[in-house]
Amino acid sequence: MPFKDLENWHDAAHWQYDVSVHSFLKRLGASEAAIALGYETNISYGTTAHDVSLLQLAFVDHWQSINRRSSSTDDAFVGLFKGGNQNLPIGIANHLRGDLLQGKRVSNIKLEVDRASVRCSDGSAYQAKAIVCSMPFPTLRHVVIDPLPPKAQYRAIQTLGAKPITQVHLIPLHPFWLKDGLSPALWSDGLVGSVLVNRDLTDPSQITSLTVWCSGLNARNLDRYSKVDAGRMIVTEYEQLRPAARGALQVAAVHSWEKDPFSGGTWAIFQPGQVLEFAHTLAAAHGRLFFCGEHTAISARGMEAAMESAERVSLEVLGAL
Repeated sequence: MPFKDLENWHDAAHWQYDVSVHSFLKRLGASEAAIALGYETNISYGTTAHDVSLLQLAFVDHWQSINRRSSSTDDAFVGLFKGGNQNLPIGIANHLRGDLLQGKRVSNIKLEVDRASVRCSDGSAYQAKAIVCSMPFPTLRHVVIDPLPPKAQYRAIQTLGAKPITQVHLIPLHPFWLKDGLSPALWSDGLVGSVLVNRDLTDPSQITSLTVWCSGLNARNLDRYSKVDAGRMIVTEYEQLRPAARGALQVAAVHSWEKDPFSGGTWAIFQPGQVLEFAHTLAAAHGRLFFCGEHTAISARGMEAAMESAERVSLEVLGAL
């Protein structure tokens, strides 16, 4: 691990690690087959070992290890809200003052000396003293910003990636796992990828559904088909892996995060060279436009990163106004 804390992982002192995972593993003597099996099976970051920075992976691994140590010493389990983590943003929204406008798609952002405005695709427009933008960059790059951000920041908006994930939610019609004595969860190197078990909160012994995670190129492969066909393909492969499940699975939902126009993927992916190129600049305020979101955080990932960035941007706006 090239760094000891979570705040300085993106510093220039670690430039030699801002390379692809593939090049790093090849230098260690790994074969192409070993890299494909060891890193690209149910890939966590990137779509292949070529398009993710080793430096980002080192940070994520360090962050997760710190969280594991913290949760093992706390009385309460860290990271779980009663009824699901979605209740946190819902609770925050319930405490907002002023209008909360939903069903809007921002198409233009205009910045002036003393004000800022947004225009939506339905023709509506809104003005304020400042704008806080939490849009992921794969979606923000389709919004006109006038004037354009500085060169490095604009390049980050146009090129920062996001992890492709397509999820298929399955309902078991009966407990087929009792037939073969195996857990319905699995990890495979095929299209199914990984399957997670969801349980009843009041009775954890009861399995309510299965979530299939198709990642990286597997997700993009599945996205070529309709939701009906994608769900059928997943059920067919799962049944081949688990014959006891034949006729016992019903597709409840299929969702592609990369094809979702309001997300463009899941968590942010820094490609080789991008950490040092614009990690310091992608969240910088641009006039009266301020940035937050998981992709702009420094010392956390996921929901924790979103909250970290919210604290930072709140202070930035207060200081500017």
